[in-house]
Amino acid sequence: MSFANLLGNERNKRILQRLLGGGRISATLIFAGPDGVGKRQFALAMAKAANCQKAPAGSLAVDSCDECAVCHRIDAGTYGDVTTIQPDGQYIKIAQTRALADEVYYHPREGRQRFFLIDEADRLREEAANSLLKTLEEPPPTSTIILITSRPNSLLQTIRSRAQRLTFTPLSVTEMEKYLTVNYPRPAPDTKLLARVTEGRIGQATAFDLSAYRQERQALIKLLELLVTGESRFRLLKAAEHIGKKEREEFEKELRLLMSLLRDLLLLAAGANPESIINIDVVERLEPLAAQIGLRRLMIWSGKFDEVRKRLRVNINRQIAMEATLLNLAEEAG
Repeated sequence: MSFANLLGNERNKRILQRLLGGGRISATLIFAGPDGVGKRQFALAMAKAANCQKAPAGSLAVDSCDECAVCHRIDAGTYGDVTTIQPDGQYIKIAQTRALADEVYYHPREGRQRFFLIDEADRLREEAANSLLKTLEEPPPTSTIILITSRPNSLLQTIRSRAQRLTFTPLSVTEMEKYLTVNYPRPAPDTKLLARVTEGRIGQATAFDLSAYRQERQALIKLLELLVTGESRFRLLKAAEHIGKKEREEFEKELRLLMSLLRDLLLLAAGANPESIINIDVVERLEPLAAQIGLRRLMIWSGKFDEVRKRLRVNINRQIAMEATLLNLAEEAG
């Protein structure tokens, strides 16, 4: 996409276009922000504007045409002057950064400016990061290096001090709904839910499986309804077994969904506007459940599940942790 078609983060857009307009793009930049907020799209938009065939001869455009062969090839990842470095396995390794350090000093092969995008830059091994320091401090005039990361504080301080940092934020719910309505039309209730569940992150919204989400959510709402009565401990143990036996990543995902439901119930119990909740499409089911559980118990439940989340750092037995938590809450309910 061109800058004109990118939604949100208007301040960052203006900064990048000023850099392009002034011809001062020999730099190291850090694009920081949550996953899915468009950091990589902004980096590609900058590369396209710098190399677009429709830019005036001998100058840089402040935006791309999105139509010429260069723009299409950058989008497709086949343009020789735009290189992306990604983790090789768990980390970005020193062989990759040494290759970048050698390559960065060559003149552009096809266009006006070379771009090197380091994706998930927080996964640079320390020795790999150190091998880049001189290059990051003094990049040649025909090369721009962009480090893309959701965890900027994990970068070495020596790297952070050598780069200009731009922080990207998610879209508002209203902006996200408008974007999805225009670009990914679907029934209005689906659009409203998707904008909230993905928290304004376009990258996640375009690949999100709403059907699977609703299925998982249905099971967790039934679990919360079961906890209200404190009955059928056998079913609670089966639920704990089902959730606890999931792989860690899936378990964490389930726990986040459960915490999201509890957040919605807390807001409803506190008298918040239903429009402020995430799971807007099941508000009629959540409102009576929030009243039944009550604000005090909801705060306790949220605290208990948050403890499970925190204890994941020490590699707990997930099934046992869920069993203990659910039975403890059931006893209080009883």
